[in-house]
Amino acid sequence: MTDRPSASAISRAFWNPGERRMRALWRLLLQALLMAGLALLPIFLIAEPLTALHKRGLFLAALDKESYDKVINIIIGPILTAMIVLSIWLAGRWFDRRRLSDFGLRLSFRWWKDFLFGLALGAVLMSGVFLWEFRAGWIAITGKFTTIVPGVSLSLALLFAITKDLCVGVYEEMVSRGYQLTNLAEGLEGVAGLSGRGAVALSILLSSTTFGVLHAFNENSTVYSSINLVFIGIMFAVGYVATGELGVPIGLHISWNFFQGTIFGLAVSGHKEAASVLAIQQGGPHAFTGGAFGPEAGLVGTAAAGLGIVLILGWSRMQPRRPTGFLTSVPGTSMIRKTSA
Repeated sequence: MTDRPSASAISRAFWNPGERRMRALWRLLLQALLMAGLALLPIFLIAEPLTALHKRGLFLAALDKESYDKVINIIIGPILTAMIVLSIWLAGRWFDRRRLSDFGLRLSFRWWKDFLFGLALGAVLMSGVFLWEFRAGWIAITGKFTTIVPGVSLSLALLFAITKDLCVGVYEEMVSRGYQLTNLAEGLEGVAGLSGRGAVALSILLSSTTFGVLHAFNENSTVYSSINLVFIGIMFAVGYVATGELGVPIGLHISWNFFQGTIFGLAVSGHKEAASVLAIQQGGPHAFTGGAFGPEAGLVGTAAAGLGIVLILGWSRMQPRRPTGFLTSVPGTSMIRKTSA
């Protein structure tokens, strides 16, 4: 006769009685479902009705389809971002027993200083990528202040690109680093004998792998682009782990994308921005430039991410009351923040 697991054993697989909350795996799954549901609300409740009115000539009737799509995305993008942040706030209260600030969003003076450093770092790294390729003769500048969307004004296209950069930088870091990395590190500690440092290291790899896999569905993606985006995800994760805040990775993510696409006209994760300060013609070996996917699929992008990790660790070491080495802290008590309650 085979012994069946007891009800209490099954319950413990879902519930941590010591922490009086669900285990990390279920928190991650439920947050993902909650996020998906909330993200659909602005699409169904705002975008679809407004689009129906537009088709009938009752809303922004003077705009053609291309211009209208840009305008509606400028409206929906910030609302979508707010819904994703809301999903993390609700998951924190309902599932994690945490505050939103416990996911690296404290917005203190130190947080904003980290944010400004992240913005500056992204600008420096992507400027380095552009100058490297330009000096190698792999980029030719063909114009300035151009849009690639017919019928859309330059100002509208630039506003769309900037809005997209801001929104993506916030919600991707809130999800991938703030929520997922924190919960993975917490849930993995003690599994198969993993120490706190080992759990943090593995959580960085797992959350960054998820980040890379999700970008594998982008246009012009390659095997190397997915692998490289894992490494770029590690760069963002190091910004979170080394400082205990999301200031660095959010600022870095925003300016990395902004300078890559909106300033220098390079493809961003397989897509060209609607408008850019510089119009370019990309050439050179795809192994270095990333080809149509952009620098994130090339060795130049890999080098930039590696330099970014070094500079982030240097920044962390320079700050008072900061961790003094790699993987020394995730926000909270000792290695892992357990709860705020």
